[in-house]
Amino acid sequence: ENDIVLNGEEEKTLIFTLGANRSECIGEGLVRKYSDIEYALKAYEKVCEYWNDTLERVKIKSPDKSFDYMINGWYLYQTISSRIMAKAGFYQVSGAFGYRDQLQDAMNIVLVRPDMTRKQILINAEHQFIEGDVLHWWHEESKFGLRSRYMDDFLWLVYATINYIEVTGDSDILEVKVPYVTGDLRGTYEYEKTIYYNYSNNSDTLLKHCFKSLSLSMSKLGSHGLPLMNGGDWNDGMNLVGIKGKGESVWLGFFLYNIIDRFIELLEKLNMDTSSYVSFNKKLKKSLNENTWDGDYYLRAFFDNGDPLGSHLNDECKIDLISQSFSILSDVVPNNKKEQVISSVEKNLVDKENNIIKLLDPPFEKSKNNPGYIMNYPKGIRENGGQYTHSTSWYIMALIKAGLYDKAYEYYQMINPVNRTLTKDGVLKYKVEPYVIAADIYSNEKYPGHGGWTWYTGSSGWFYKVGIKYILGIHKLGDKLEIKPGVPSSIKNYVVDYKYMDTNYNITVNITNFESIIYDDKEVSEIKLVNDMKDHIIVVNKKRV
Repeated sequence: ENDIVLNGEEEKTLIFTLGANRSECIGEGLVRKYSDIEYALKAYEKVCEYWNDTLERVKIKSPDKSFDYMINGWYLYQTISSRIMAKAGFYQVSGAFGYRDQLQDAMNIVLVRPDMTRKQILINAEHQFIEGDVLHWWHEESKFGLRSRYMDDFLWLVYATINYIEVTGDSDILEVKVPYVTGDLRGTYEYEKTIYYNYSNNSDTLLKHCFKSLSLSMSKLGSHGLPLMNGGDWNDGMNLVGIKGKGESVWLGFFLYNIIDRFIELLEKLNMDTSSYVSFNKKLKKSLNENTWDGDYYLRAFFDNGDPLGSHLNDECKIDLISQSFSILSDVVPNNKKEQVISSVEKNLVDKENNIIKLLDPPFEKSKNNPGYIMNYPKGIRENGGQYTHSTSWYIMALIKAGLYDKAYEYYQMINPVNRTLTKDGVLKYKVEPYVIAADIYSNEKYPGHGGWTWYTGSSGWFYKVGIKYILGIHKLGDKLEIKPGVPSSIKNYVVDYKYMDTNYNITVNITNFESIIYDDKEVSEIKLVNDMKDHIIVVNKKRV
């Protein structure tokens, strides 16, 4: 303890330092360095400059202050500081790389930090085994990780790569060579295995890594023509649904279809043969529509014994949100069933009393078919019937794709932590930080609306992307910028300040009854981005679709 005594009108500057280092000698040097007030203040200024430059690459102004507040700082700051840099937070401090999680975080900030996205894609590629599977998570320093049977991890490499090239135009990344990770194979009866790993001497291009990911998924189909679930898909807790090698994932079918559909577009631009992918997707789409429709919505999966999951026939988990969302996002659902899918979600999963959208309902408690460790969670907590915010962002994306902008924005702002804590009652109900988004919000009858895992959650990256790309409609395609607003009827105009490299673009978007683009007082047909280090003023007039 130190006593701080101030005389009348006296001022003192205090520096508090907290740090850790493997070397005591280096640590002492850092203490001496930052004990110099001038040096500490300069270091603080550099930190501020870094974050100001990063967070102000895209700055928006709309009629909704709570929307602006989160988009202009907190969602992006949460993603980069906790997910990309620290890989840690109050609810989890492992510091490990999560294969699918780290890719999602990185790809959702590509508009602002494409360098981080590119780096992460290549890091993930080199943590793929020659067999095509990947480390579910790993610690780089100790070379320790988990080799598992999760069937969606390696597909996120393709998804993130496509997304990165679409936004940046940098198709050269496909030719970058990276090694594979090497380590013990799983035994026949080993569902997952912690291993020490190393890297192969041989390398392949990122494109070949992507081919390997798709080939592994496409070669493992079940009796309904759907991807096998094996040790689980996006919902880690459903790790026993297909553990015997026969269960299938309906959601993974939609996800795979969506990826292949976009991969075909990429290959066509590279003048490569796409016939095998076109043929596969045609069959997959048929299987999804013929074998997974449950009358009013889509199933979630099939157990190893062939029983359905996410069906009206089930006592628990009669409906699951992510299958419904990706049926729309993938364009698999026929137009005449799209409204039915959304109606089913609204009826069964949207809880406006507690301002949540549940992942599934009813929760698992004593299911005859054990789905996995998800059943260990209490009812309405985390993935077991609570709101899992990743899936909510996907549903909002699906609503925007379906043209339901008002409903999408209502839910986007319903989840916004600022709006959840505007009153004392709201604060006491939510109980977590009002400026970062939570990974989950409980539906449990004892704790309805109680926020769960904050800070270290990939939901912040998804909500940033949904706000920028899908609601405001800022679509960067290489060196072009397209504006496709998905704003609600209450928003007639908004302003976006976008810094492209060293060049500032001030863009005003008006929702009107005609369409035009005025670029520096001249009407143009498209917005071409150039790094001429000048300030440009653009007015975009768009009809409401």
